[in-house]
Amino acid sequence: MASHENQLPWEDLASVFQLNYTNTYQHGAYNLHVLAHPDSKTKLANFLDAFMRSVSDESIRQRKQYPQKYRVPNEDEVIISDEVAARITPTVCRWHLEKYSPNKGENFENFHQPCLKGLCIHTNESDTCGCALSFKERKMAAFQRDKIENYCYEFEKYNEEAYRNLNVVKTLILHGEMDAVLRSCAYEGSRLPDWWEEVECQCLPPDIGWNRICKYAIKMYIILNLLHFFPESWDKDGVPVDDYRNIKAYQLAIRSCTKTGYLGDVAMYPHWDFFGVKKGQFNWFPKPFDVPLWKHFMRLERDGYCFWFHDDDTADDGVGLKADDESTERSPQAPNEHHAYTLTFYPYGLISYEEFLNFETPVGHQINPSDSTHVRWMLCQKGLPVEIPNCILEYADYTPRGSLPLSGKPLHPQCKQELDSYLDYCWQLIVRCCMLGYELKDEMDIESLLRVKVKNSLSELFRCKCDGVNKLLEDFDSEAPDESEVMA
Repeated sequence: MASHENQLPWEDLASVFQLNYTNTYQHGAYNLHVLAHPDSKTKLANFLDAFMRSVSDESIRQRKQYPQKYRVPNEDEVIISDEVAARITPTVCRWHLEKYSPNKGENFENFHQPCLKGLCIHTNESDTCGCALSFKERKMAAFQRDKIENYCYEFEKYNEEAYRNLNVVKTLILHGEMDAVLRSCAYEGSRLPDWWEEVECQCLPPDIGWNRICKYAIKMYIILNLLHFFPESWDKDGVPVDDYRNIKAYQLAIRSCTKTGYLGDVAMYPHWDFFGVKKGQFNWFPKPFDVPLWKHFMRLERDGYCFWFHDDDTADDGVGLKADDESTERSPQAPNEHHAYTLTFYPYGLISYEEFLNFETPVGHQINPSDSTHVRWMLCQKGLPVEIPNCILEYADYTPRGSLPLSGKPLHPQCKQELDSYLDYCWQLIVRCCMLGYELKDEMDIESLLRVKVKNSLSELFRCKCDGVNKLLEDFDSEAPDESEVMA
């Protein structure tokens, strides 16, 4: 583990948990269970305090790498340099594709095709272009756009440009290019505090703010470090095993950091890329791909209407109504009403990791990077020119998913280097968010907000309906304020 990980009392935190192969209070799930012992509250509180001290100290140290005070840029000033723009453009292209025709309402005569090579050169304010990162998005004016309140389905109508800048900010944070972000904070009217936690509309979860960057990083940082202290889940008599992948908290953490809504993808990129999860593999409103197979986790709902689905196991634990193999049917109690199956609870810890990956969307076999190289070599050995195997592999979509040598097995010894890099990256994301929050200290209390994130991550991963656990997870840091209370 890296030095910052060794500074945290992981062993004390791990002693608060017990690995249970089945838990009647969690539908029989395989999971880490909190022990409601007299010293558990103290150990949890000590871990939280140590975590926050370490994050704060590191963010203060890294802040010294930048000017102590920035002057306020004028709105025409380019605050994203050419060098930084070149580094972040590949990531920008993931969420803002190049376009080759103007949008409705844009002047066709002033529209420019995207630059084939290099950075955007369309510098006239009256021009529009199809470049992924246009020149005007690099100016201070882009960082001064207001967030406008909107009704349902109107977020992009009123906030498309402001949200585009938020995604630029998220991209800069992912790349560690903090200078431009810190410079933008010199403007007293910075809207970044407003974008900390934000929703498309009040009907949807708050999944588009920059808080998601540290929220996801905290959750994965905790669960992967914690599992290190339960070797029986990843090693049996010196032989690597993958039991940890079937643990409820592990599956829940992965899904919560990779599930797709309509917007908010940028914060998921590090976790999609590491675990090999593709966009749309998990969704905010889940439905099993194979309803007959998983019907025992479902129940009939009138009109198939289930407005909100809980990841946290607080959903109803009732037994679903009996049904045939169809995903919809008539209810015997009300034959004139249409009913459809909805999940009673998400079966974390009750299904294998492969079943978990394919539960909502079939993903098929996930290959390792070495597999692709070996197949290319085999085809070339048949006398085919390199171009032909490349075309075959491209047509077959035979592309490794994820950055791990063994796909989806982060705790395998062969993946140690990649795991250490990923954990360090998660830590850096948390530190960068803290540093940005300190820069906005007049508008937000970032330390309190991050404390809430850490505490909520522990609660979301390990809450249980048995006596004392939920109360312990809620109250171990009794002085921690509600997140809504720490925004100015």
